[in-house]
Amino acid sequence: MSARRKRHEEPEEHVSHERWLITYADMITLLMVLFIVLFAIGQTDLKKFEALKNSLNNSTGGKNPNPAIEGGNGNLDGHEAIDPGLAIDKQAALALQEKKDHDAAVKQEQDTLQAAENQIKGELTAHGLGDSVQFKLESRGLIVTVVTDKVLFDVGSADLRPEGREVLDGMAPALARLPNGISIEGHTDDRPIHGTFATNWELSTARATSVLRYLIDTKSIASNRISAAGYADQRPIAPNDTDAHRTENRRVEVVVLSQLDSQNNQPKEA
Repeated sequence: MSARRKRHEEPEEHVSHERWLITYADMITLLMVLFIVLFAIGQTDLKKFEALKNSLNNSTGGKNPNPAIEGGNGNLDGHEAIDPGLAIDKQAALALQEKKDHDAAVKQEQDTLQAAENQIKGELTAHGLGDSVQFKLESRGLIVTVVTDKVLFDVGSADLRPEGREVLDGMAPALARLPNGISIEGHTDDRPIHGTFATNWELSTARATSVLRYLIDTKSIASNRISAAGYADQRPIAPNDTDAHRTENRRVEVVVLSQLDSQNNQPKEA
């Protein structure tokens, strides 16, 4: 009787504990498809997007898994999409045009300043003063350097010499014709000064101011275009080790300021 019961006893059913793997795999697959679609939408290459759409259609038996891929009716219907690539191209074109305009403006100003230099050279050469000035064209403008000794001023003085007035007379027509701002800058050597002025700061500033007043009072240079500054011995162009080098450092610079640099248009205090 016991053997018969054992013979008819059914085996215990095996319980699977790994069914969650099937659900997990389905979820991972759906997430992968979602991320691929999002990635494709973010691309500007429409050919790649079309290839992705066809691939998804084939994998689902020819049925589109998402109507949004076909661009169906939605909230954005009737609005034209802006191609990011086109916007970048427009920005690049604008930047290129701005650079061309800036380069053209720089070239035009350089030509204008070069013409002013040639005019000043011609005027001074005609009066035998061609060697009294030096020219330098920099980013901040045209720098006309006049050595002070025996040209503009006597030693330790800020009173213009007759030769100095002649030099300024030769420069004035070109300066008056330009719309640029003008900075008059006085410089000295490093030796202490004795006499009328307490230090080289006062001397360099007084000399720059003397040149400024002459150009305004006698040459009709507009006062709102011109400024004066003194730098004493702080901006030497040669070492202060010989008399010849010190003579180079004792100078007045007439700077025709570039109009392309807004900082150059700010008036300087004497």
